[in-house]
Amino acid sequence: MSLTITAPNPQRAEQLADALENVQAARPIAMQVLRLADDPDTDARQVAACIDQDPILMAQVLRLANSAAFGMARQVRSTQIAVAILGFAAIKSMAILVASGLRNLKNPAPAGFWEHSAAVAAACSVISRQFGVSAGDGFAIGLIHDIGVPMLNTIDPVTYAAISVDSVDDESMCEREAAEFGLSHAHAAATVLSNWSFPESLVEAISGHHLAEPQYTNESRLLCAGDAIAHLALADGSRSDDKVHTRRLQDIGFAKHDISRIVGDVGGRSGGVLAGLLRG
Repeated sequence: MSLTITAPNPQRAEQLADALENVQAARPIAMQVLRLADDPDTDARQVAACIDQDPILMAQVLRLANSAAFGMARQVRSTQIAVAILGFAAIKSMAILVASGLRNLKNPAPAGFWEHSAAVAAACSVISRQFGVSAGDGFAIGLIHDIGVPMLNTIDPVTYAAISVDSVDDESMCEREAAEFGLSHAHAAATVLSNWSFPESLVEAISGHHLAEPQYTNESRLLCAGDAIAHLALADGSRSDDKVHTRRLQDIGFAKHDISRIVGDVGGRSGGVLAGLLRG
């Protein structure tokens, strides 16, 4: 996929284009998992056999299948069963994180990135069926919706830190990113995921998840709600922010008494997701 980026600094635009187009597989097994998951004739047994060849990926998949996010009554010991529980979209999201080396970038992700990603993944898996989306797809879209953040950060961490501090909300942050880098973290994520053959409906939702008026497909509404729930679950006590996220959820259709229950549930589940992401 050819990518043209317009940015104030031509060198920065070139750096970003190279970074997005050359997300290389540090782990060949993860790349093979991605190819298998794209094949309509592939089954869970074949994907599991491939995952079993990469101990780190296998451990992460099993930990996530056993995490509170998926609420299994018995411990899952089989990779094949774990693949069936998580679904191919969630497996692809894990393989993308491993293959792209996002955890091992020269400049690490900004503070709170992994905590937020884990919380949104947990939230989207909990509420996914209310939007006609599988728990696995919900988990996947939540887990990697912000992968553009560490990618922009690694280009110029000083500038990105200033953007994060100075932005008053997500919309203004995306505007600042576009002005400095040529595109927002949401569009950076969508570009990479499209290159990696992620489902189009999920890519579109990720691309527009910070728009003032997002396209309200089921996946877009799910991600919008999951993001708001995650913010509440990780809240720093700011009443004004809490009100904004609560109102967003009410606008989507959640009753106030349900919001408190879901936020508490997600708070308990996200820790297990985070452990699955960062261990190994």
